[in-house]
Amino acid sequence: MDSRNMSVSFQNIEYPGLHLVCMGNRRIKSAERLFSIIEAFREYGRLGVTELSDILNISKANAHHYVSTLRDYDYVVKKNDKYELGLEFFAVAVDTREQSPVYRVAKEDLARLADETGETAWCMVEQNGMGMFIDGYIAGRSIDRESIIGTWKPLHANSAGKAILANLPADRRNTIIDRSELEPLTENTITERNKLRQELKEIQERGFSTNFGEDLSGIHAVGTPIFDQNSEVAAGISVAGSATRLTKEYCKNELAPLVRSVADDIEFNLAYR
Repeated sequence: MDSRNMSVSFQNIEYPGLHLVCMGNRRIKSAERLFSIIEAFREYGRLGVTELSDILNISKANAHHYVSTLRDYDYVVKKNDKYELGLEFFAVAVDTREQSPVYRVAKEDLARLADETGETAWCMVEQNGMGMFIDGYIAGRSIDRESIIGTWKPLHANSAGKAILANLPADRRNTIIDRSELEPLTENTITERNKLRQELKEIQERGFSTNFGEDLSGIHAVGTPIFDQNSEVAAGISVAGSATRLTKEYCKNELAPLVRSVADDIEFNLAYR
C-alpha cells in the first residue's frame, strides 16, 4: 500500500456515530481524532503507524499513542508490524443490538413472517436520519443476510424506512427530508421533496408503505411501522422479494395486511415485555 496516495480528509465524514461528536461548537478534538483513526482502519483495513499518520496528517508519535490506547482496550490488535480493528467492536455491536427492546421482542415474529411469506423479512431502526437493518430472516433465498444487517440506508428509498419516516413527529420528519439529498438509487427512487411528503402522508393514513424498485431494481417490498408503548415509532418491519412474485396488487391486497398483523403482535409484546 502506497501511503503517499492515501491522504483522506475525515473532516466531513457523515458516519452517524461520528456525527454526534462533530455537532455544533462542542467538538472534542481528542474524541474526533480517535473516531477518525477508527474510521481510517475501517476504510483501509490493516495499517502501519506511518500510513495512519499520513492519512490523518498527524505525527507518527501521536498516531502511535492513539493506536496504543485502542490496543490496550482490545479495540485494535497488532499483526506483524501493522494494526487492524479488534473483535471488541463486534462485541460492542452485539451488546448494542441486544439492548434494543424491538430487536429482543421482534425476533420470533420476524422469523415467522419470513416463513409465512417465503420471502425476506427485515427490521429497521432510525438514528440521525438514517435507517439501519438490525435483524433479518430469509426463507430459502440465496441472499447474504450478514452483508445487509448493520448497514445504513437512506429512509426515503425503502419500505421500512418510509414507514418510519412517515410516522416521526412532523418537525423531525421535515428536518430529515430537508437535510437529505434524496439520492436516486434507481430510476424509481423518489427524489422530489414534495412528492415524498405526499407519499409519506398517504403511508401514515393507510398504515403501510410500498417500495416498487426504489432501492433495488426488480425488488418489491411492503413495510409498516412499529410503535412503542408511548405511541412513538420505534422501528419498521418489511417483507421484500422479487417483483415477479410480489406484484403490486399482491403487495397492497394480501402482503400488507399480513405485515401489519405481525407488527400488531410485536407492538403487543413490546408493550408487555
